[in-house]
Amino acid sequence: MNMKNNGTGKNERMDRRSMVQKGSALAGAGFLGSFITPPVKPPEKVINNIFNVRDFGATGNISDNATMPVRSAIDACYAAGGGKVYVPPGDFTVGTLQLKDNVNLHLESGATLFLSQDTADFIQGSRTMIFAQDAKNIAVTGRGTIDGLAKYEFVEMRGIDPEIATEIEIAQKAGVDMRRYYRTGMQTYMFILNNCTDILLSDISVIHSPLWNVRLNDCNRVFIRGVYIYSDLEKGVNADGIDICCTSNVTISDSVIVTGDDAIVLKTPARRGQEKVNPVENIVVTNCVLTSSSTPLMIGTETFADIRHVIFSNCTIRNSNKGFGINVQDGATVSDVIFRNLTVETNRRHWNWWGSAELCKFKLSKRSDTSKLGRIRDIVIDTVISHPRGTSTIKGQPEQPLENIRINNVQIFMAPEDAIDKRSSHALVAEEVKGLFIRDMTIKWDEENPEQNWQSALVLKNVSDFEIRCFSGRQGLVNGSSPAIHLENISEGLIAESRAEAGCKTFIRISKADSKNVVLRNNNMTKATKPVSY
Repeated sequence: MNMKNNGTGKNERMDRRSMVQKGSALAGAGFLGSFITPPVKPPEKVINNIFNVRDFGATGNISDNATMPVRSAIDACYAAGGGKVYVPPGDFTVGTLQLKDNVNLHLESGATLFLSQDTADFIQGSRTMIFAQDAKNIAVTGRGTIDGLAKYEFVEMRGIDPEIATEIEIAQKAGVDMRRYYRTGMQTYMFILNNCTDILLSDISVIHSPLWNVRLNDCNRVFIRGVYIYSDLEKGVNADGIDICCTSNVTISDSVIVTGDDAIVLKTPARRGQEKVNPVENIVVTNCVLTSSSTPLMIGTETFADIRHVIFSNCTIRNSNKGFGINVQDGATVSDVIFRNLTVETNRRHWNWWGSAELCKFKLSKRSDTSKLGRIRDIVIDTVISHPRGTSTIKGQPEQPLENIRINNVQIFMAPEDAIDKRSSHALVAEEVKGLFIRDMTIKWDEENPEQNWQSALVLKNVSDFEIRCFSGRQGLVNGSSPAIHLENISEGLIAESRAEAGCKTFIRISKADSKNVVLRNNNMTKATKPVSY
């Protein structure tokens, strides 16, 4: 919106964010009558079931509240049996908009919905801009934008996050500034869709959400394609991209997601008053470009029901705090998951984000002493090129190991940490696993800027029924004493057709006292100073 300066005649671009925040504050004080615009009678003639919000009183001026006009257009569209609610180019300030059966909210190029800062514009209990409950055949499409106007403050740490307690201690000892960002202002989501069927989100941009951008609860048949989602990589705490909660039959494709928190996350939370927690199943994420200060492709932590039959494929992951992860804490089983055809580049983020710039982290634990212990099984990692800076971990529990973890055609190029609070040690650690199969894995270390804490390429502890085939690598430091492959308390295993890289001191070290039935066959260890030690 261009305004003319009466004194100089020069055009100045006003900050639209400050305008909507100022306008909402005035509305709350009773100064802007446009913020209580009553519903407008719909036009007598509607062509092709297209309901233009301007015909219902929306001006496209950011200082005029468009909540009631857009709601009226949605209601009229629904009453007519469905159609398209058309939002033309302009700046529209809105609170909660509830989608109803057969309604497509279409945002034209140049149209922006700004989140109202007036609590009176929100449906009680919804805490969101786009809302739907028990709706069928709903859509939000177009090349327009939804802007949540997120605000933050940079203050001292408020309490210890138990999930990263160890990382916090390391940061404190290293002298890291322990301030972090917390949310202020409106605490809302951009989308909450509950128990809806046949959902389409296409081509829209969703930016600056104070909380999760898109939250799907107990939905079925969801199609998300060509969307752009952005939240600040430094400040955007709890501003996940897409959260698939207790929802089935979802495809996400051809999208670019840049978020402070998880980009795409699957979880099964237990909601208050809900008798049954539905599983997450039949999920496909493909052909996406992802960046996250936490985890771009994530399963968990909320896992009160099973998560299964999931494919993450053909994605480029850049500038992220972790590549992908599974974190089960509430007793459910995560199974039948494939991570395939990924390129991954990680960078260490601010200390408060979960992750240490590793390729992956699989973790099975109990949220509390009374929580059930779940399972992680039947997981495939296939065809990955990665440039991580942290130690990747695959860890179960003594009473419930991870089961049937298969890793194939994976390249790991370990890069030095870009932070003063060092965390990295080994390249990949597998602990408490039954059924670990590694084939065609290469691990290389940066030789120009090595980290002094680098140790082994591959560590197996308390692992049974395993195979390592066609592995190549060496220890992290050329002059280091760590073996390339360290085996401790392992059984029923095979290492075959593997190769020690130049500079390798000890290729395989086996703790013989607590290991049994391990076969070494057809390995090329000629470049190792000591092929095997016990």
